[in-house]
Amino acid sequence: MSFERPVRGRPPTPFLRERILASASRLFANTEFNSVTIDDVAAHACVGKGSVYRQFNSKEGLYASVMIGAFIQLQEEIRVALKTSASIDDQIYTVVTHAVNFFWTRQEFFELLRDRRLAPRKLVRQYRAERAKLLLLICDVLRAAAARGAMRSGLDVKLAAEALLGLIRGLCRHSRDYSVPPIAARTIVTIFLGGCFRRTDEETQAAWRSREAAKVGALTPGGL
Repeated sequence: MSFERPVRGRPPTPFLRERILASASRLFANTEFNSVTIDDVAAHACVGKGSVYRQFNSKEGLYASVMIGAFIQLQEEIRVALKTSASIDDQIYTVVTHAVNFFWTRQEFFELLRDRRLAPRKLVRQYRAERAKLLLLICDVLRAAAARGAMRSGLDVKLAAEALLGLIRGLCRHSRDYSVPPIAARTIVTIFLGGCFRRTDEETQAAWRSREAAKVGALTPGGL
């Protein structure tokens, strides 16, 4: 006859990690990072403070986990919304609007990612992997636009997607004191789709050729 060896210690709490993440998500959604404590999260999740630390090691690790989960959800929301966006303009506006709404109130997360002392490396790698997926999603939209002749010829799709993400990130980071998400999103879409200057493709290409010719002339003896 065999007997099962009794398990030492406290039995595991079902869905403990999920409960902590759900509670932290609600708290971080309404309160700035520095104002939320581990005690707050533990009380909201009805667990001990030690349980939170055993699952996430630090408040920074917990916060990063919450933000990455939200970032994954953002991508799914964009994919769903794109299914009902018929035109290229609508698709770009869909991507930008969802992304701006996400990044606008989450600046602490990106400051955390830049601090190697605080950001858990595993979570930084996970965020970069998820960002690559978002970039690929935008690239798919732009490739479809190029296939329909809606994009200017000669543009690198991946660079264009990076430029769009750069616009989103830049405005979300630096214009929060004097703008709001809808205006920021509309500005980004306007710049990306039409540019700031009213020029045709031919005028733009002519300007580039003139600039390159001037650079070449400056390098020749007669142009010094």
